[in-house]
Amino acid sequence: MTGNAEGRLLVVGAGTMGVQLALQAATNGIEVELVDPFPEALERGRAQLAELLDRRVSRGRATREQADAVLGRVRLGGDLTAAAAGCDWAIEAVVERLEVKRQVFAELAAALPPHAGIATNSSHIRAELIAGDTDFADRTLNMHYFHPIAAMDLVEVVAAPATSQQTLENAVAWAERIGRTPVVLTTAVDGFLVNRVLGAASREAFSLLADGVASFAEIDLAVRRGLNWPLGPFQIADLSGLDLLLQSRSTRFAEHGEAGDRKTVEVVRPLVEAGRLGRKSGAGFYDYSTDPPTPLPLPSADEAAR
Repeated sequence: MTGNAEGRLLVVGAGTMGVQLALQAATNGIEVELVDPFPEALERGRAQLAELLDRRVSRGRATREQADAVLGRVRLGGDLTAAAAGCDWAIEAVVERLEVKRQVFAELAAALPPHAGIATNSSHIRAELIAGDTDFADRTLNMHYFHPIAAMDLVEVVAAPATSQQTLENAVAWAERIGRTPVVLTTAVDGFLVNRVLGAASREAFSLLADGVASFAEIDLAVRRGLNWPLGPFQIADLSGLDLLLQSRSTRFAEHGEAGDRKTVEVVRPLVEAGRLGRKSGAGFYDYSTDPPTPLPLPSADEAAR
């Protein structure tokens, strides 16, 4: 499969994934427009970029000159229309709400050059639902990167029914230019590839915990030592964000009614309501103020409500 990946990249959304996408692309020599309509989000994104690059320098992974060159390739702004006009590919990384993504896709289609593809980084909202029956649907697909992007080499490139062959080939070329290994799905399925497999294991782990078979720390230990995974399922949940897990499993339970999803929601909801969102909040199943992280007692629903 061959494709074209030349020119400037547009990343929409200056949250965690958007910032990491912009940084990964800029590290590989790509000029990036990072756009967010909210000034406070742009300021947080700017600070996160600087922090990530400072960390590279302090750990000897880059010189200050190299870090400054990477930062110089990222231009932050709030005007999507102006930024899109000079870009050759766009990746949307905004909040996981269908109506918001639809609006962003429509704005991108109107503002980008006709050759530019439009990808969503969503792991569960398919491009076909976002683009719908529009005249730009052939330019759209999913490009699902994994958090943290600097450490996770994979990107799932997922074609929608209307995605053109050229768009698919260009997406593969862009994934490679951004420095990540693409795998292609020509048919979209729930969870794509990795989350489909991981989700089955995670639901089983949460069921074992909810049924009182073992503690989450024991299940994590068993999976790490018995399956040789680098992280156990509850450590992975903390890394990904328990609020996002609650959202996705709640939606999935409403659609499919599987017991594993229900039990996940029952376990995770009190944690989220208690403000324990995982690594990003400093605590989830584990306390990340210690090294190594320490398992924490699970709150009850009543404790979370207080």
